[in-house]
Amino acid sequence: MIDDPENHTIRLLQEMRAEMRKGFEDVNLRIDGLTHILVTLAGHIHQHDERIERLEGRAED
Repeated sequence: MIDDPENHTIRLLQEMRAEMRKGFEDVNLRIDGLTHILVTLAGHIHQHDERIERLEGRAED
């Protein structure tokens, strides 16, 4: 019964599923890293926009 093709197929599918999960975990980790970078850049740009607006407001006075 152990050498049935059905058992080999199930084992193969389980191994493939485990490999796919690991691959998606790596992708999720990269996406999380990219999201962190984009959020940091957005905050930095927002700070620059506020500073520029304040400087422009002072120049108009």
